Amino acid sequence: MDRQAQAREKNQNPDHEFITRTPHIEDTSIYTGDKTETIHRNLLTVLNKDFLKKEIAHMFTKVLIPYDFSDDAEYIIRCLKTIPQIREVILVHITRSLYLVPSPERENPEADYARLRLEKVKEMIDMPRSKVRVLIEEISGGEISDAIIRVAEREQVSLILMGRRGRGVIETLLLGSTAWDILRFGPTHLLLVHPPDDDPKTSSPSPCPEIFTRAMICTDFSKPDIETLLSDILPLVSSVDLFHVVSKGDTDEEIGRAMKEAEEKLKNIVICCPEKSIQVRAHVRIGDAADEIIRFSEEEDISLIVVKSTGSRGLVHKIIGGTTEAVARNAKKPLFIIRKSG
Repeated sequence: MDRQAQAREKNQNPDHEFITRTPHIEDTSIYTGDKTETIHRNLLTVLNKDFLKKEIAHMFTKVLIPYDFSDDAEYIIRCLKTIPQIREVILVHITRSLYLVPSPERENPEADYARLRLEKVKEMIDMPRSKVRVLIEEISGGEISDAIIRVAEREQVSLILMGRRGRGVIETLLLGSTAWDILRFGPTHLLLVHPPDDDPKTSSPSPCPEIFTRAMICTDFSKPDIETLLSDILPLVSSVDLFHVVSKGDTDEEIGRAMKEAEEKLKNIVICCPEKSIQVRAHVRIGDAADEIIRFSEEEDISLIVVKSTGSRGLVHKIIGGTTEAVARNAKKPLFIIRKSG
């Protein structure tokens, strides 16, 4: 048995109930353009099962799904089973009121019809251990995204799960308006999922692959450190790809220095995962952040792209500033935006 196998065996010993600081040494590749280097990474392993049960997956406990009856929304329902630890699902549909001031005493045929359709969607959700509720929100004016945010705050949801595209410009263009606004102003974590292109040879709906297998963790090293926000995601994944893009530098010397600094910072990121070892790779690329994120996620068959929206210089602020459209429209992988709670 080699050294790594022995280390993994020790890390998975259920008799231990402590945090092992450096139990496992993992070879990790740093990709810098065409150059590949190997570094060694210390992986933390938490072996206390009680700790695992207490801490895992609170961000997935109460999920809000804005539902507009689009293909993206239908696909999300099929993906629910890939998200563990869900205790409650809220399906919300936003409809325009026929009156300036919505009133429960006034009938709105559109709202009644939407409620009937949502009840049918609810019946499709085969999650016997989870509570599923249907909400119809009538608005007489304002943005759909504002209504969704109000519901999220009122219900104190832990995650908003939605499609990146809606039914179209006329009804609800989720990426162009709703998803964009919720990404910028939403009060909680956001998971954007878009179905793959359907195979013209088959009429059956596309199945949802496992989302939480190989996570691409994108960081620009801003505070708070992104690894401190991953406690609910790491127990669910098999491997992690730490990813940083060097996008500034007027000379080869400046770019080279920035790459070396990024490599050193990635070396020092410690991935702490309850009860199991996770394969960790680190990658440094040069170019436009959004382009490199999309390219890498496709080349490496990433299952989930993760960014954070906290910090004045956080990566999600850069994406919003210049490349949200490219990432949200062109990335074929689910995009998870983590927000720091509190």
